[in-house]
Amino acid sequence: MFDKSPNNLPVPSFLRLVTGIECCVVFTAAFLLFFLPDFAETVWAWSIPPFNARFVGAIYFAAYIPLIIFWLHPRWMPGRLVLWLIFVFTSLIMIAMLIHWDAFLWERPATYIVFWPLYIFLPVNSAIFLYQSRGVEISNATDISRSWQITLKAFALLTGAYGLALLFIPELLTRFWPWTVDAFHARIYASAFVTPAVGAWIIASRRSAASEILIIGLNLLAGGILPILGILLANTSVPPERQIDFNNPGTWVFLLIFLMTGIMGMMQIMLAFQNSNKLENK
Repeated sequence: MFDKSPNNLPVPSFLRLVTGIECCVVFTAAFLLFFLPDFAETVWAWSIPPFNARFVGAIYFAAYIPLIIFWLHPRWMPGRLVLWLIFVFTSLIMIAMLIHWDAFLWERPATYIVFWPLYIFLPVNSAIFLYQSRGVEISNATDISRSWQITLKAFALLTGAYGLALLFIPELLTRFWPWTVDAFHARIYASAFVTPAVGAWIIASRRSAASEILIIGLNLLAGGILPILGILLANTSVPPERQIDFNNPGTWVFLLIFLMTGIMGMMQIMLAFQNSNKLENK
């Protein structure tokens, strides 16, 4: 599935180094927020309540999967797709940070040592390498069915539109969520919707390597299932008056959205293995 032939060139060593550093930072953040939210609250760059902590941790775990695959297989396929994901994810978070710079706790090292340097550098770095790799050809590309292309594009349009709208009317569009979401976190969450939307659109718009299809599938699976697990875990650690209201239809809409995302991810993973087997059997 992962092409190591001369047709799939390695990426520059500097890009792999940056990706390795990014892997360490993202995994550490994901682990702290998802599994140790109380401790994370004491060191995080901004005040992050339990539901937000688990949800952001889930987002980071989903983001970590493409990064670690790219670091382990540092070639342009699927590296260039991962660069698009990095560019979109970090750019959207940078926008939220610029809008809500006053939400940061500037007395904490995570603010000025990690977040601001990282989220200024990464969008620029990924944009530079995307430009430099614009002529890279897709090795071992395969086609996906017309029906699946339409499904992915519909998903990309709906999810991407919702994510972009979060930047403009954040509190209104998260009103149905199982917990109260402030404008800053809602804008941060835009990255969790727009990033997989861009990945799905790319896969649906051209012939793709099986490894690229796999990465989007894993990202969708993690980005669908982990947020559900995260908020259920958070629900057990808060007082009864702050717990999720399962009688609220909005709660079930939220859960259904992420469950369907996870199911799409599973289907995408199956498609990746099917396409890989076709190539091997040629």
